[in-house]
Amino acid sequence: MTATTNTLNYKQHNYYLTLILLCLGYFIDFYDLTIMGVGYNELLKEQFHITNQLQLQQTYLLISNCQTLGIFIGAFLFGTLGDKIGRASAIRYSILLYSITTILAVYTPWLEVFIFLRVLSYIGLATEFATSTVLIIELFSHKSARWGTAILYCFGVLGGICATSIGMLSWKIMFLSGGIAGLVLYFARKNITESPALLAVNKQYKSELGSLILLISNRHYLAILIRYFILILPYFALISLMFLFPNYIIKDYSLGQATRILLLGFFIGNIISSLLSAYYWSKLGNPFGFMLISLIIFISLMSNFAHISETYLWLYSCGLGCIGGGYPIVCTQLLAHEYPVYIRSLASNALTALGRLSGIIFNLLITNWLMNKQAFIHQVIYTSIIVFLLALGSLILSRKNIQNQVVV
Repeated sequence: MTATTNTLNYKQHNYYLTLILLCLGYFIDFYDLTIMGVGYNELLKEQFHITNQLQLQQTYLLISNCQTLGIFIGAFLFGTLGDKIGRASAIRYSILLYSITTILAVYTPWLEVFIFLRVLSYIGLATEFATSTVLIIELFSHKSARWGTAILYCFGVLGGICATSIGMLSWKIMFLSGGIAGLVLYFARKNITESPALLAVNKQYKSELGSLILLISNRHYLAILIRYFILILPYFALISLMFLFPNYIIKDYSLGQATRILLLGFFIGNIISSLLSAYYWSKLGNPFGFMLISLIIFISLMSNFAHISETYLWLYSCGLGCIGGGYPIVCTQLLAHEYPVYIRSLASNALTALGRLSGIIFNLLITNWLMNKQAFIHQVIYTSIIVFLLALGSLILSRKNIQNQVVV
């Protein structure tokens, strides 16, 4: 009995150590997702001598699109590897790729090389949240996994807050800190526990492990992916558009000040929403109501950004954060539960890839909208309404599936 208890305690200890290492990885992931939004103004001026405000915004969107392309590639690459070679190995080598390319980006004087290195960095970052979520739900009970994933996301938000704070000092320090932290984590991640569920099926389903052909050729699997992509679309619309909102709100603040206020408020809303999603789901056993409330908040805030006073920018940002936290957490967990273990990592990462691809489309549209202030406001409202209706329809159609597959 004592030996069995000791074994169980040892496994639990390893599982919680794994959770900590996953949380630190998503801390770095979110940290880097933030640094361009925080520091692009100073970075582009200092390193590439771009000073025109319109050109700054357009260059930022170009870099953002290229980084998103990196996430698209990395999600499929490391998502597949997460099923083929294991969740632990995939997230370990992905952080190594990110770290090296992020450090190199600080020292290049050429914009084209900088963009290429950012693409490689984002190929490395692409798998952090999805693969970590999959590993958490495969190591812990359903209730513990909900809280574990919420804590994972909260650590990511803390990474964003850290990047915002460091960004007040220097964009170079932001980049170097992220790269060096990633290298340290690469060595620490040799202690991550592999998924027992994956180890149990990796021989029986060897040919199906991480099979993209299986994912897209099976109508049922493809339908699930499309359904959740439509469902998570409001989140990606939000993060594509929100960094431009301060331009239509500020009067006395500088753009840099307003962006930092936006981010800090957004991050606080993220933490609140992440913890509420776990609490709501654990208490009621069904996250449908939480997702419906999130969609209502989305359409209410996105369609009224131009009417927000500068005084209430922080409060408005907190509201936006309530969409950006718990909502994508719930979507990712629900999707992961609907797929078999041998393609679960690929499917979860594919959701991220498609969401980020939609971000490229949003950014291309935004580039044209920027030419006219009123046109931008109207187009954001129209786009938000369309995205809201699509997601609401998908949520209503998915209600029975969500209720049937959720285990309390």
